Amino acid sequence: MKKPPSPSDLLAEPIVPGARSQPQPLSIEQALVLATQHQSQGRLAEAERVLRQILQVQPHHAFALHLLGVIAHQAGKPDLAIKLIEEAIRHNGDVALFHSNLGEMYRQAGRLDDAIRHGERAVALDPRMVAAHGNLGIACYDRKDYDRAEACQRRALALEPRFAPALNNLGSICRARKQPDEAMDWYRQAIAANPQYVESLSNLGAVLLEEERADEAVEPLEQALRLNPNHAEALCNLGMVRNVLDQYDAALPLFRKALRLRPDYAEAYIGLARFHHEQEHLAEAERCARRAVELAPQKAEMCGQLGNIYTEMARSDEARAMFEKALAIDPGCHEALLGLGHLCMERGDMDQAEALFHQALALKQDSLPARFHLAQVRKVTAGDANLAALEAAEQAARDPAHPLSAKKWITLHFALGKSYDDSQQYDQAFPHFLEGCRLKRATYDYDAEAVTQHFDSIMRTFSRETLERLRGAGDASTVPIFVLGMPRSGTTLTEQILASHPDVHGAGELPDLLAIAQRPVNGAGYPENLLAIDRAQLTAWGTDYVAGLRRRAPEAKHITDKMPANFFAVGLIHLMLPNAKIIHVNRNPVDTCLSCFTRLFNRKQNQTYDLAELGRYYVDYVQLMNHWRALLPAGAFLDVQYEDIVAHPETQARRLLDYGGLDWNAACLDFHKHQRSIRTASVTQVRQPIYKTSVERWRHYEKYLDPLLDALGDLAPGRN
Repeated sequence: MKKPPSPSDLLAEPIVPGARSQPQPLSIEQALVLATQHQSQGRLAEAERVLRQILQVQPHHAFALHLLGVIAHQAGKPDLAIKLIEEAIRHNGDVALFHSNLGEMYRQAGRLDDAIRHGERAVALDPRMVAAHGNLGIACYDRKDYDRAEACQRRALALEPRFAPALNNLGSICRARKQPDEAMDWYRQAIAANPQYVESLSNLGAVLLEEERADEAVEPLEQALRLNPNHAEALCNLGMVRNVLDQYDAALPLFRKALRLRPDYAEAYIGLARFHHEQEHLAEAERCARRAVELAPQKAEMCGQLGNIYTEMARSDEARAMFEKALAIDPGCHEALLGLGHLCMERGDMDQAEALFHQALALKQDSLPARFHLAQVRKVTAGDANLAALEAAEQAARDPAHPLSAKKWITLHFALGKSYDDSQQYDQAFPHFLEGCRLKRATYDYDAEAVTQHFDSIMRTFSRETLERLRGAGDASTVPIFVLGMPRSGTTLTEQILASHPDVHGAGELPDLLAIAQRPVNGAGYPENLLAIDRAQLTAWGTDYVAGLRRRAPEAKHITDKMPANFFAVGLIHLMLPNAKIIHVNRNPVDTCLSCFTRLFNRKQNQTYDLAELGRYYVDYVQLMNHWRALLPAGAFLDVQYEDIVAHPETQARRLLDYGGLDWNAACLDFHKHQRSIRTASVTQVRQPIYKTSVERWRHYEKYLDPLLDALGDLAPGRN
């Protein structure tokens, strides 16, 4: 058997710099009291010096070894801390405090069997030691033995009813059991017992955030950070809140500071992943989420977030694997159930999607996101049970005793609006769309004039001089087919027709082109970077784009990219991919804008939640498309009209295929049967045969649309 290291071996180097022993004329008892005072007041080097003096006289002094172990733990040396307290117990195994502290250190090291064994020994030695019961309960909590964990914390409270750590731990047990109201009650009791208890302030903020009450979460988290500006959990939780409140500039430094304090803090990495996801920095979002999963592979929420990012990146197989992993860890992971359900919607498996949303509701009966998704998965008819539940939720939310957060109201209004619209109750639908958009618009800043200036800068930059200087460069690939236009204009239907052809892979909405367009050249982003780019760089951009397509479908003859906002870069596509096909989808301006206004988008479409701003944006878009028509050679892109596709599907399908250089294939008329992942707001509509109810839909709401019609001006029907 290997001989344990001696105290002199363990202490060959100082734990805290500058802590070499210096003789002091004290008794051992006096020295131990002095060391304890230094340690409790954070003077670790001074405490270590005194303890080393004790060990020079009594090398096996158990209490000195134990306190040095505590100091090593505080100094960030957990392995040494464990060895020192093990050595203390070897010389005196009957001190409950030694076993309780060693058990907690084992727990933090992931050695739960050892943690529970020493916790049990601690409470056996001193049944009235409050902290020992609490520490044993935490180890049981980590083991997911919540019943025993609760019993331990209640024993601690029986001994000391206002013991804040036990009150806090009972809150965390309820949180793990998905009992948020009970969890918040325990956290508030802990704060009442000790208003400076940072852990409970941080935990209360975290649960408020989970309950979509981000506004309320700010105060306890800011209070926690006033008490301890370096509390990593509170920093991370407040960062999460800032993310949800769209306060991204405030969120990023919080996550970064949390990671400086705790470099392996998985929750901070997942917060960064969400931040980058919202900013559409998907590669960085993936990197952060993967790191979080590496650090905490058994935390379902980490896997669920990575699944959401893979979904956004159109990597549906990897997304499904992550959602399924999350549910294997925690079958009640709400985020993973919704994510997997939405993935099933994208793949056309509406029955499975509906089942998953119902499963989410069974676990969390007041889940408005689940009810929102149920309203999307099928056309709502009169007497729909989900509509009745949404109406009941609205009625309950009118009670001041049960207020909803703004985010939940937004979800509820859009779910009710869609349900009433489906069931042709238009006068009931529009007030919900209007209020949902008003609340959503209040959550972010939007400068319509700055957006117009951006459109103008693109038109100024893409001049005939720019075109002539760069003409003839670019990658010669014929693989890409771009389908672009306003959101909700028919781009999804157009892509689905093309993707039903055996020679075409439908990749959906890809962020790749706009990410490449933003690459800085001489410090300038899009569009000014085109003034400085050279022909070799432009060609490299095209090659990089094609390589990204090929990673998604290595064998496909053609690959579609139907990111609507690629209309910003039609001129860039023409230059960097001169053989690519570009299809621009038009639709009735008012129908297009109304369809945007009545849709709660997953990603930013900040121009869509105010009718006047939306109309102005549409005018800017039309002017830019007119600029491309005037600037680029005839035939540089194909204009198609959504209403023509609906009225004459075969004629328009043949026209699309002819433009793409594709032979006729009858499967393109049965596009609704084609199985592939569709990541757009039109996911359910293209799973049906062509229908005409979306044409002139705006007439149902005409009396509400004056701000939009005025902004559209001559583009509005009957106003030119």
